[in-house]
Amino acid sequence: MMYRLSDFKTGVFVAFSLVCSFAANAVPTPVATFPIEIIDNRTHIKFDGPGGPITFLLDTGATSSIFFDTTLIPDHAMGGNDKAKINFPAIGKSAMGKRLGEVSLSQGLSTFVSKNGLLIAGDTDVQNALEANFSGIIGQELFERYIVEIDPQKEKLHLYLPGTDLEEEFEIVHNLKMVGHTPYITFKSQLPWERRSSVKNMMLDSGYPGGMVFWSERHFMQATSLAERKFLTAKKMGVLTAANISFGNLYFENLPIFIASSVPEQSSGRDGLIGASILAQYRHVIDFHGERLSLTALVDEEGEPVQIIDGAVYTPNNEDFKVKFYGPKIPIYPVMTLYSERSRPRPMSSHKQGASDHN
Repeated sequence: MMYRLSDFKTGVFVAFSLVCSFAANAVPTPVATFPIEIIDNRTHIKFDGPGGPITFLLDTGATSSIFFDTTLIPDHAMGGNDKAKINFPAIGKSAMGKRLGEVSLSQGLSTFVSKNGLLIAGDTDVQNALEANFSGIIGQELFERYIVEIDPQKEKLHLYLPGTDLEEEFEIVHNLKMVGHTPYITFKSQLPWERRSSVKNMMLDSGYPGGMVFWSERHFMQATSLAERKFLTAKKMGVLTAANISFGNLYFENLPIFIASSVPEQSSGRDGLIGASILAQYRHVIDFHGERLSLTALVDEEGEPVQIIDGAVYTPNNEDFKVKFYGPKIPIYPVMTLYSERSRPRPMSSHKQGASDHN
């Protein structure tokens, strides 16, 4: 289920502090490069398949890589009968899969070898929830073995060996907190429905196409009245709102946020997640080893911001919702504007998005 920003007169304004630096050394050379496509804000990697091109979703939240198509699995990779459970935090579901051996995925001269992935062919429940028009998911194993650079504008994904220093090429560097092999962004802020400032522990999940989700009983309790909670819980609905949020050198004004009425079992232990639509407007590097997220805003040849995200609001498990605002409304339009803090509040440019009915 997908909702356009203009359906709710909700806009996204993104600001960032520019930290200028110039690389004194040669640009590091990647060990592999793959073409990508941004679909529903998410990064899809293109590979050569037995019957033509295939795509895999890139997902920092997936603990294992996933294969939906048995034709991609060579006989030697089928292995034994070992099975394992995988969680999909963005949709609140789990699935059992058959453990695989090594599966090679290539495009041109570049190859990625998936190790110990899972085959869950035939699980239509998960595939439908993911809206999976792809052959599988490349999960945390890619980030455990490489530093991953994603350039949505040039439609390229570069892999570097751990320890490669890329920070000088990027304007913003933000810390990641690794919990096992899962990346988190932790920040302290006071949202409009909160009584006081609190620390947010948010999983960085590039498999979720939206912006920000709160799976927290505390946030739901503070964001709703007793009557609202009874109604929303009974209907399994959430709250869609907009708020100003900042962490590190990133500032988000009127960012659409979904607050769930219940916490999926797969999402316990975290306040929520930060999704792909926040990442899609930046050339960015995800470095599990160095525990860093590096970003540079996308611009065109004239230096004007380039919009990559599709302008839609996604609920994590196709939930319906109540739209609710806290405090005075600022005139909001279905646009996204990027600007530096030095230039606020005058925006540099904007791009309107069209409306869409519910899917």
